[in-house]
Amino acid sequence: YHQDETTMLKELDLAGDVDLGNGRIVSDIDFSTRNVWSMRYNEYQKKLFWIGDEKNDEIINLYSLDTGTKETRKYTDVPYIYGWRWNPSGEEVAYVARLGHMEERLGEVRVVNLETGEERVICQDTPEMRFTWTAPSWHPEGRGVVVSMLKDADRNLGNVAYVSVTSGDIKILTDTSKPRSFPSILKDWLSRDEFLYTSNEDGFRNLYLHNLYTGDTKQITEFRRDQTDVELIQNDGKTLAFVVLSNPIENEVVLVDPKSGEEMFRMKVDVNVSTLDTEGNRLLVSTTSGTSKFQIDEWTVTESGVGMQTRVDVPADLKEKIVHAKQERVEFPTFDVDPNTNKTRMLHGFLYVPEKPLPRDQQVVMIQSFYGGGNYYSTRTQILAEAGIYVFSPSPRGSRGFGREFAALNDKDLGGNEIIDIIYAARYVSEKLGIPPERVGCYGGSHGGYATMRLLTFPGEVNGIEADFDWGFGISHAGFSDIIQFYEFCNIPDWVILEAGDPKTEADKLKDRSPIYHADKGRGKLLLTHGTNDSRVPIEGSRAMAASLREHGKGVELIEFEGQGHGIKGLENNVRNYNVWFLFLESLPTGDEDRALN
Repeated sequence: YHQDETTMLKELDLAGDVDLGNGRIVSDIDFSTRNVWSMRYNEYQKKLFWIGDEKNDEIINLYSLDTGTKETRKYTDVPYIYGWRWNPSGEEVAYVARLGHMEERLGEVRVVNLETGEERVICQDTPEMRFTWTAPSWHPEGRGVVVSMLKDADRNLGNVAYVSVTSGDIKILTDTSKPRSFPSILKDWLSRDEFLYTSNEDGFRNLYLHNLYTGDTKQITEFRRDQTDVELIQNDGKTLAFVVLSNPIENEVVLVDPKSGEEMFRMKVDVNVSTLDTEGNRLLVSTTSGTSKFQIDEWTVTESGVGMQTRVDVPADLKEKIVHAKQERVEFPTFDVDPNTNKTRMLHGFLYVPEKPLPRDQQVVMIQSFYGGGNYYSTRTQILAEAGIYVFSPSPRGSRGFGREFAALNDKDLGGNEIIDIIYAARYVSEKLGIPPERVGCYGGSHGGYATMRLLTFPGEVNGIEADFDWGFGISHAGFSDIIQFYEFCNIPDWVILEAGDPKTEADKLKDRSPIYHADKGRGKLLLTHGTNDSRVPIEGSRAMAASLREHGKGVELIEFEGQGHGIKGLENNVRNYNVWFLFLESLPTGDEDRALN
C-alpha cells in the first residue's frame, strides 16, 4: 500500500533492489475508505482476493481484483465472513458466514464458484455447536472442508469438524469435553487422509495430526510457548513443518517432522515472524518489532538452519523519522498469587522511553488499557514518544501469548480483575518514573476504549478486591459504556457472552461493570472519539457516556468522525485524530500552564 492522501495498492518486482517509492499502481480503489483483510493471490484465477467492506462499515464480503485491468468483482452478500479459502483447483471458495443477530444468529458454510458466481449453502450451525472465526481447509480431492466450531458458544470449547461439501454432513473430530480455544487448521494436508491443526488443549498452542480415515488424533509437539505460525515446506523430497513460537517476550523458529515431532533445528529471533508465501524450502517472511515497522526477508530453510536475505526494508532516513523511543521490557506485580509459582503474579509490559522527554516537572505517561504488551511497531506509540511522552503497554490477564490458562483468566469477567491489573500497572509505572497520578493517563480502542472508561469510573472494588488510582485523564476510541446496550446493538453479540456473561442471566453484574452507571465517580478528564458508521461498537455508547458525565459535572469531550467505522481511515482523518489528541493533552492541567508538547 502506498499511503498518502489516498491509499493505493502497488505491485513491486522483487527481482532486484526494491525501492518502496517505485512500483505500479494496480487498482483505482482508495483503500483508505475500506477494510481489507487476508488478501491472497490466486495463481489459477490470476487475481488478488480478499474479504472486506466497501465503506468502512464491517459488512465483510469476498472480492477480487484483476491487477492487469483493475477490474474488481464482489462474490458474496452476507453480513460478515469469518474465514475463507479456495479449493485445490482454485475454482471455488469455501467460506464461513455469520448471519442474523443475537440469539437467532446463524452460521453457515457456503461455497461460491469463482467463474460463474454461483453460490450454494453447504450446512448451517446450531446453538449447541456454532461456527466461529475459522479458515476452512479443503480436502485434497475437494470432497469437504475442515473448520473449527464452538460448543455452547464457549470459546474455551473449540472443536475441529469435517464438513462434506456434497451432503452437508458435519462430523466433530475432537473430544468435545476437552477445553481448547480457537483450534486452527493448516491449509495444506499431508495426504488425502491426514491434516494438521494447532490446538492449546494442553495449555499451549501445539501441533496435532488427525487421520480422517481412522479417526485417530496425535499430538505432535509439546512446546511451552504458543505456535503463532506453521507452514509446510518441501526440502529434499521431505515434507517438514516450519514453526514460529512466539510470545511478547521471546520468539523462536523451529523445524520439525510433522508426523513424529522430531526437531531438526531451533533458532531464537528478536522479531515477530509471519510467513507471507512459500515455495519449496523458500519462505517470504514479514518481520516486525516494537522499534521496527516493516521488513520482508527471504529465508531458505534446510534441516541444518536458515539462510536469510533481506528483500524489502524501510529506507534508513525514514526509519530515523518514525522511531522515537527506546523499548524496555519490564515485569511488575499485580494483586494475586500465581498458582504455578505460589508467588505474587508478575505481569509483562513494554515501556517506551522517548528520545527527548518533556521537562521533569511536565512529564506524562500514557498506559494502554488493553491489548498491550505486544512486541509490534505502533505508529501511535512513536508519535507520542516524538512529543516527549512515555508510553507503557502492559499485558493484563486475558492477553494472548502466555498460554490458554492466562488468556482465559478474564473470561466472563469483563471489567473485573483485568481492570485491577491495569491499575497495578499505573501504580508501578508512576512510581518507577516518578510521574504523579495527575499526569498519568490511559487509552485504548474498542475493548480498550471500554477499559479506559471503566478505569476512570472504577468504583474501587470488584470481585471482593479493592484497588484505586487517581487517573489524570483518559482517551477512549470506539468504546462501549453500557455492556447490555452494546450486546443488543453490536455485530458481535457472541463476543459479549464469551467475555462478559449472558445479559439474560447476569444483567445485574453487567450493569455494575458498565461505566455509564458509575459516571458520578469519574476522575480526570475523558476524551471520547468515535466513528458515526461503526457497526461493531455503535457510537451511541460514547454519546450516552458523554451526556452522563456532563450531567455529573465531569470533564469530557466527544469528537465524532463522520462516516468512519470502527477504525479511523485515511490521511485526513488520521491527521485530525492526532490533532484532537494533542489539543486534548495540552488542555490538561499540569501545574505549568506554559507547557507545550514538542
